[in-house]
Amino acid sequence: MRLFNPFAPRDAARRAEAAARIKDWTRAALGLDAATRVLVHELACSRPDCPPRETVILVVPAEAPPFKLALHSAMDDLSEDDLAQVWASREGVP
Repeated sequence: MRLFNPFAPRDAARRAEAAARIKDWTRAALGLDAATRVLVHELACSRPDCPPRETVILVVPAEAPPFKLALHSAMDDLSEDDLAQVWASREGVP
């Protein structure tokens, strides 16, 4: 018997697909190797001037310090071009 978890995301498959897509875009935009971990999460933004959803991307290279990027948008609302522009504007900045 499987128990119902009322706190589980109701759209887990869609979120997993969006996270995988954003990971692929991040790897392509930054030219990352297979040893570099990329983690993507969508969080609720609690600040008053913030949209309700925020996408956080954490890049963990094997031989360098990790760095992150927070985008004030839901994962489903991001496009590859949006992400490429953000990463290009951060070039050289961990």
